[in-house]
Amino acid sequence: MSELYLGKHIDPSGQPGELYHHRISDLITHTFICGGSGSGKTVMGKAIIEEAALRGVPAILVDLKGDLSSLALSFPEISPNALAPWLEVEDIATLGRAALAESNSLRKRLWDWGFAESNMREFSEKIAVEVFTPRSELGRRVAIPLITSPPPDIDTLFAEEPDTASVMVTSMAEALVRRVIPSGQRDRETDFVTAIIEHAWRNGTDLTGENGLGHLVSMILEPPFSTIGVLSVDDHIPEKRRQKLAQAVNGQLVGAAANWVRGEELSIDKLVGANRLDRKTQISAINLSHITDFEDLSFVVAQVAFAINTWMRQQGSAPVGNRPRLLFFLDEIGGGGGKTAFYPAYPYTSTCKPALNILVKQARAFGVGCILATQNPGDIDYKGLSNCATWIVGKLQTKRDRDKVREGLTDAEFSPADLTKKLAKPKTGEFMVLNKEGDVLFVKERWLLSYHCTLSPEKLKRYKAKGVKPLEGALDTGILIDDAGLHETTSEHDEVQDLWNDAQNTLGKACRFIEKIIDIEPDNSKARTWLNVLRDPEGIERRLDQAQKEARKKTDPGSSSEPAKEKDGLVALLSQQQPQANSAFMATNSTPAEPDTPTSGVTSDIVADDGTVTYKGKSYQLYRRYAGKSVAFIAVDGQLKFSIEGKVLAKNYKI
Repeated sequence: MSELYLGKHIDPSGQPGELYHHRISDLITHTFICGGSGSGKTVMGKAIIEEAALRGVPAILVDLKGDLSSLALSFPEISPNALAPWLEVEDIATLGRAALAESNSLRKRLWDWGFAESNMREFSEKIAVEVFTPRSELGRRVAIPLITSPPPDIDTLFAEEPDTASVMVTSMAEALVRRVIPSGQRDRETDFVTAIIEHAWRNGTDLTGENGLGHLVSMILEPPFSTIGVLSVDDHIPEKRRQKLAQAVNGQLVGAAANWVRGEELSIDKLVGANRLDRKTQISAINLSHITDFEDLSFVVAQVAFAINTWMRQQGSAPVGNRPRLLFFLDEIGGGGGKTAFYPAYPYTSTCKPALNILVKQARAFGVGCILATQNPGDIDYKGLSNCATWIVGKLQTKRDRDKVREGLTDAEFSPADLTKKLAKPKTGEFMVLNKEGDVLFVKERWLLSYHCTLSPEKLKRYKAKGVKPLEGALDTGILIDDAGLHETTSEHDEVQDLWNDAQNTLGKACRFIEKIIDIEPDNSKARTWLNVLRDPEGIERRLDQAQKEARKKTDPGSSSEPAKEKDGLVALLSQQQPQANSAFMATNSTPAEPDTPTSGVTSDIVADDGTVTYKGKSYQLYRRYAGKSVAFIAVDGQLKFSIEGKVLAKNYKI
């Protein structure tokens, strides 16, 4: 199959319509993704990586924040215990309820895009995700060399493609010298190291690893050549400067700096899983979330890009069928903007830009596709990105960003009509796709087959030790019950509290059984009603009381006498046919009130992971810290308020 399922086309009314499939061959000619914070660009990039991996294309990801590494979190079974280790809650006592809500939410998201638990299981069975961490034991520790191995047939490369060979050697030298001499004059040192690297590569001297740095120090102190250009070595760079340079390079083998060159070899064959016994397609995330210094980050990006360049030349020209043999994904080429961008616009530069330039300009010929993304589109070099044939543009918050992207599209020879307006329009997860044929499409991205979150250092440790093994033991997924009205003595209160705890555990187990029934019989209205009752009994009672009052008014408006005794509220509810909710996993029951009648707790829902809830088809923003918790809506006098676990929030909106 040569197409990637990335989402749905957005129809003229703004609604998702037909499925959108992206040609896998288009990945070879590089992809640029941009969009402001919260636009969904990272999810789009991960969706591309997932789809390509399912078709046997490995990927190497540079993960600056820890969110790309969560591609590793694909579960054989979606359950509260599977999700619990990856959730963050303020109160550990609420973990079970949060995990239950999150598992239901994940099923719902997959369901909305035509997926099921079996698709996530298939992904986990076919794909292996390895997390590598330079200078750290959080993942698989990988060594980052100051100089990578030379491409094959380096002499032929110098003879037939001298410009390419010179750029490679010079870029490598610049990266090394910037590393060991962060500031000040270093032009002569760069020329000197360039000459050393070229000599070593032509003569088969290995400069990689700790031993390679030892050879480099020796060659700096005792140059293996007598001239640089037409000048003698001493005339070009005096002995004192050579000694300082040698000391700076030697410093990379001492103390904390030596941690960079310790660990598994930076082998692209290893990163693409070339020798895996299980024959799974491998995704390798170079996780740099524990590194804060920009120069350190830029250095790692440079060395990974140089290593890919060497590897792809060993593989030869692009495979038959115009299918990528490898994807390279850098999620934030804009970095922090300005001087701290990985791919900055003139007059700035970075340690890794020359290495990235080589890949952007030449990798397609060897079947390597680059996916470059940023939320800071105003700070990158669009002339270089004109080599990207596919542009995927999400919502851009500022006019400056929109103007810069429009200029970049001009460099890339794209000229869709009314571009500025279109760039400001998309919502989260909506993108304008410009393919290499010049077609302009509007797409809503699909959800992921892996669990999307940020892997903190603690989560990385757990993944390294246990993988995606579910949390052991039982989780309390029961609902919260307000027992503030109990006024027993201390001993009586403790006994009653123990009984409430037992009741909550029993209710939690009942919820899990009913969820299994709904999985088997999605149209079972009785099961949905029971699930709603067990999750929010107080809300159900409030809605029933209100409905009974309204019914009394309609049947006997002038009567002041007590009405005939009716069935118990919950029994009456369970005996009725309930309306179906849109959600496949969470039914919402409510009885409509008269237009001018204040209502309290008219419905309940679970706060989404971005802190939003939906009331009568409209989304309202709450607080992300309440994600996974149940919320009750209070509609009074045209004002909508929110209650979470019995506490009314300060936020309110006009209805």
